[in-house]
Amino acid sequence: MKKIIFFIFISVFFLFSTSSLSSDQISIGTNPIGAFFHTIGVAAAKVINDYTNLKAVVKPMSGPEAWMPYMARGEMQLGVMNMWDAEMAIAGKYEWEKLSQGKGFPNLRLITPTVPNKIGIMVAKDSPVKKIADLKGKKVAGKYPRSSITLQTLALLANGGLEEKDVIMVPVHSPPDGVKAIIEGRAEASGTITLGSPIIEELNAKKGARYLPLDPSPQLVEKMKKYFPGYMVKVKEGPGVVGITGEQYLWAYDIYLATVTELPESIAYTITKALYEHYKEFELVHKLLKEWNQESFLSKDIVIPYHPGAVKYFKEKGIWNKEMEEIQSKLLAQTRR
Repeated sequence: MKKIIFFIFISVFFLFSTSSLSSDQISIGTNPIGAFFHTIGVAAAKVINDYTNLKAVVKPMSGPEAWMPYMARGEMQLGVMNMWDAEMAIAGKYEWEKLSQGKGFPNLRLITPTVPNKIGIMVAKDSPVKKIADLKGKKVAGKYPRSSITLQTLALLANGGLEEKDVIMVPVHSPPDGVKAIIEGRAEASGTITLGSPIIEELNAKKGARYLPLDPSPQLVEKMKKYFPGYMVKVKEGPGVVGITGEQYLWAYDIYLATVTELPESIAYTITKALYEHYKEFELVHKLLKEWNQESFLSKDIVIPYHPGAVKYFKEKGIWNKEMEEIQSKLLAQTRR
């Protein structure tokens, strides 16, 4: 509970510490307070505020569809989003087609991948549901306003041989709201719950929290990928991993700290430099952010191009190689189609 109060306090402080943004202020769009994506935004803001002359303000909203229009208008400089949303946004697919009026957001750029988002289906600790297949006919919070989150829930259900028609999908606004549905008795399980989300601690304090185990069998992994891209990760019980018993698998995909081409190269450079050089600060915000290390900053699996300011810094550090240049060029060519 103390951690939840801390995150709410720091977020409200960032949100209301200024009513308008000046040239040295950076606004960071995130998911709602209680979501791990918001925690990542808080960590980025802490480093930017502590180690640059910029002033970072965290703006928790319902998700990237809410803050992307602000970014497109130059009123939001950074945003925390999953790699699928980034790819769909830049191409203008799914809900991003309507939001961008069919044009997509070709100016979307990457500052850095952060950490893998490790997700699973959560139930109360004393729930009779022991595996995903047991959810057949049960109420599952998993019908979200955003396609990406709903598809993640369907991917998780597929691991247990279930489809949407096999469960009673309960509409919720966000993953934290899905956990609240368990607390309030509106659902027996909730899909797409990120490991480390502060809201899990509230469930754990009231009813206990438990992730349903995933089966890493290759054939089931392929079924999951038909709904949403990702990979299996093994997680062990320990500090900061509430809901995990012993050792089990969760589904993972990359989380991005994104921006747009309109962000000046010098500012993107300054932000990238601060985050790269002070990455150890992330863990002070949340233990799971220990995985956001210097090796995370460059990835061959990126789906949108890096911002020129980030590339400039990586070249200066001598870590930008020919392979990354080829990947970057290919992605840039796709944005010009």
